[in-house]
Amino acid sequence: MSELFPGFGRVEPLMRAALAHRPRGLFTDIDGTISSIAPTPEAATLLPGIAEVLDQAVTTFDLVVAVSGRSAQDAARMVGNAHLLYIGNHGLETYEPASGADTIYPEALPFIAPLQHALERVGAELQPHWPGLRLEPKGATASIHVRNTSDPAAAEEEVYRVTQDIAAPLGLRVTRGRMVVELRPPVEVDKGVAVAAVIRERGLRSAFYLGDDRTDLDAFRALRHLTAEGACQGVAVAVAHDEAPAELTTEADVVLPNIAQVPGFLRWFVAQSVP
Repeated sequence: MSELFPGFGRVEPLMRAALAHRPRGLFTDIDGTISSIAPTPEAATLLPGIAEVLDQAVTTFDLVVAVSGRSAQDAARMVGNAHLLYIGNHGLETYEPASGADTIYPEALPFIAPLQHALERVGAELQPHWPGLRLEPKGATASIHVRNTSDPAAAEEEVYRVTQDIAAPLGLRVTRGRMVVELRPPVEVDKGVAVAAVIRERGLRSAFYLGDDRTDLDAFRALRHLTAEGACQGVAVAVAHDEAPAELTTEADVVLPNIAQVPGFLRWFVAQSVP
């Protein structure tokens, strides 16, 4: 068989071996992984062929999960597949369209109002100076996007500094992503914590995670930990691009050289998972 991407032959046995363990789960980030980066979250769409391969995946995997920094319901809206489990707000929220269950991590609930207050203050202080700055309230978290400002790097530095000053008295956390600064509750939950919890709750014996951003490193590390303790055979798949952190490729088991490789890789991968 011809290689899907450089080095595929080296990692193919690892993926096949992990697929042999059941129950098995497929986890994927959305933006930058199965969707190209767009100027705004609303403008993002799935890569060609992804919707069809996800339809196939739900018939061959015991669980398929979309993991996102978006709210869980927004992630479900974008992906449009009612048979997936959606983990949103970097692990703070889950949504199952099939049952309608939408759950926010209980410890985050008291911070929803302070998050909104902090976001409004950031906007009032910085939007006049940075046209194109976009505020995104997401319930359990909030994002300040700098991609459409005149100088995203400078804007991100100022937004990060100002947001920290506003967030500290309210007990909120401030993190950074790809051209975005995020407000979060002071709860020790991330994509890795959420993915590990789902794996344990569903009794998965193998799990595959695709991601492209700094926040996906937490999921990669969770899979490594579960593999080391013998709980689940995990495989971390990095989607490389110019904005991806360097650690992503060094900590992954499989590296796709660019996002254009994702649909073909998933088509091959899902085909191998047929019983």
